[in-house]
Parts: sequence; structure tokens; C-alpha cells
Amino acid sequence: MGRFYSIFRTALMSVGLLLLLITFTPLVPWAAAQLCVDWSDRDGEVLIVLLGTTVDVDGKAFIGANSYWRTAYAVRSWHHGRFRKILLCGKGSAETIKPVLIAYGVPSDAILVENRSTSTRENVLNAKPFLAGLHGPFVLLTSDYHMLRASRSFARENVPVITRPVPDLLKRSRTLQLRWEGFWTLGRELCALAYYKVRGWI
Repeated sequence: MGRFYSIFRTALMSVGLLLLLITFTPLVPWAAAQLCVDWSDRDGEVLIVLLGTTVDVDGKAFIGANSYWRTAYAVRSWHHGRFRKILLCGKGSAETIKPVLIAYGVPSDAILVENRSTSTRENVLNAKPFLAGLHGPFVLLTSDYHMLRASRSFARENVPVITRPVPDLLKRSRTLQLRWEGFWTLGRELCALAYYKVRGWI
């Protein structure tokens, strides 16, 4: 009984310590910053935007949280940069991101859409045929915590990209209530990184 009590007390203290670390320290934003690779606002010829989450409402796809930040910064990058094309990658991009870009002044004929991918790996493979007919530099835009896996996936397929991370998790984790959501996001991303490494995709 004493041994069980000791194990239970240790587990309880560990959970309490983890709760304090995640909620009241900059652990989550610090970890997100480690995954965003080189921070850059550089221009290029083509801006590659990776779709994130979508929300289904009555059978129609709408922009999810991380897709929202990526879309907002894609608009900002277009108006502050000298890009000639934007390549949207991900199933649902045509229905979600493209209309928003057009509404905020991006010409429709400047937008290319790869509308089949359901993963980062597929983003890269399906983007290659589009990029083969375009001139670089290619600038990759995705969420801060996703940039390491995404940029290495492109590099693995010999597609050179300049990284332009979006301060997604860095912004959300400033709010104490969203720190735990950010923690689970980081956990999933670390698992995905390990899986991609094992498969030889990064």
C-alpha cells in the first residue's frame, strides 16, 4: 500500500509540475520557435501556401484556425512583396483560401491551386509538377511549428524553398487559456516529425 501511495504521489506531483510549466512559463512559444527554422520575410517569384485545418459546416469546407493565419499572412506577403504567383496546396484550397485571397486583392490569374493533397508529404509531391514549370525562388509559407517538417520535406524532394513562417502558435500561446491547446499541437507535430524521419521523407 505504501509503494502504491508513493507512486501515486510522484505521478500527481509530476502532473502538477507539467501543468505549471505549460500554463505559466514560455515553454510552448519557445518550443514553437525552435520548429520554425529560419525566420524570413524574403520575396521570391512563387509563394507556396500550405492549407492547414478546415471546418466542415453543412457539408461545406471553411478555413480552420491554422489555415486562417496562413491565409492572412499570404495576403500580407502578396501586398508587401513582389511575388508573381501563389501556389495553394491542399485539398479544399480552392473552396477556402482562394476566395479569401481574391477578396483581399490577389488577382485570380496569379493563383494556382493544387487541390488534392491531404498531408505534408502529398503537398510536396503534388506541388512538384506545378513548380517544374515556374521560375524560382520559391518561398514556403506555413505555420511556425509546421515549418521544420514542411521545409525538410521539400528539401528531400530536391525542391529548394525559402522559409517564411507564420507566427501561428507563437501568437496563440501568448494567451494562457490557449497554452494547453498549443502544447497538444506541438505534441502532434513532434510525433509527425518522428514518423516522417522513420519513413525517410525528411
